[in-house]
Amino acid sequence: MKKDFDLLSLGEILLRLSPPNNERIVRGETFQKQVGGAELNVVSGVSLLGLRTGVISKLPDNALGTYAKNRVRFCGVSDDYLVYDQDPDARLGIYYYEDGAYPRKPSVVYDRRHASFCKISLDELPESMFSSTKCFHTSGITLALSENTRKVGIEMMKRFKENGALISFDVNFRGNLWTGPEAKECIESILPYVDIFFCSEETAKLTFLKEGDVYEIMRSFAKEYPLSIVASTQRIVHSPKVHT
Repeated sequence: MKKDFDLLSLGEILLRLSPPNNERIVRGETFQKQVGGAELNVVSGVSLLGLRTGVISKLPDNALGTYAKNRVRFCGVSDDYLVYDQDPDARLGIYYYEDGAYPRKPSVVYDRRHASFCKISLDELPESMFSSTKCFHTSGITLALSENTRKVGIEMMKRFKENGALISFDVNFRGNLWTGPEAKECIESILPYVDIFFCSEETAKLTFLKEGDVYEIMRSFAKEYPLSIVASTQRIVHSPKVHT
């Protein structure tokens, strides 16, 4: 059966505000606006490879939501599964990103509580969505944002899996969203549904209490769970803007 999409992702779309020219948040007077979000970044990148992608999210039904939708389209990502919050107090989550300039590291300030995405419901999305894609992706960020997004994210994994999609999951641990033990308990409960698993060596050791080198750690995940692919990035930080 032909699928409409190669990849769909579930995640919050955020407004990113950054002071230009390496300015500091505490000093600058202007911000450049963009949209961001871990799961949106994934489908945007995959779209650039020529594959058909879409994002599942909830936006405020106002000018900021329209801006976010337009940027999604600009990235070549389908907005078929964007839903809109018509509450007068609906809001788009925001993060303020400050570029690093050696020796200062980049920094982020989040303002995302009570954003429209945290209220997303399965009832707002068509049943046909679950049979529309070859692969479904989400991350630990979505599971950590709220009890509701955790419930919705896990249910989507199950529903997409039942309809034959591969399930891709990136731990993407954020200590400001939940604790290591909370993340470990939740993520271990969903790993039986996951086919493609991303986890950094540091997170594997600190959150999942794994031991050994990165190859031993990845093999241990593959032995414990029915994962087809286990992946980890290795990065050397030379300066705030030069990584290899």
